[in-house]
Amino acid sequence: MKESLIKALTNGLHGINTHIDPKKAIDGLTSTTAKLTLENEFHSCWDLIHHMVVWQEAIFETIRGNKVDWRKISEENNWPSMQFYEDDTNFDKLVEKFLAGIKIAEEFLKEVDLHKPMPGWSDEPTFQAFIVLLQHNSYHLGQLITVRRTLNI
Repeated sequence: MKESLIKALTNGLHGINTHIDPKKAIDGLTSTTAKLTLENEFHSCWDLIHHMVVWQEAIFETIRGNKVDWRKISEENNWPSMQFYEDDTNFDKLVEKFLAGIKIAEEFLKEVDLHKPMPGWSDEPTFQAFIVLLQHNSYHLGQLITVRRTLNI
């Protein structure tokens, strides 16, 4: 059973039975194209990747047993600041961090007790954090693809 759960979660990290392979979703984006938006109400691809990285890292901290200030993440760190956009190398670093996070998640799947309660997350079992990660990334990768298709990126 454990192996099946690990395989299903690992597959989901790579877009199998979720939405799309994250590498494929961001392939070909540049700092210039990633900044483009549909309207002021919509997030750019850069925004969405930043958002996924922030939550990915928060989920990892929870899995590690560290306390996470969810309010601060929601109110302060959720989206990139305008200063972050000024240096185009920040986008490349962000993409690297996002893809590295997928590898980190895979390593966690091999190492952690998936049924161990997480005190920082209402004592939910650890596998729940991975399900949230998969759902969260899947949702926002879907948004990213919609932005790319609409803008012909």
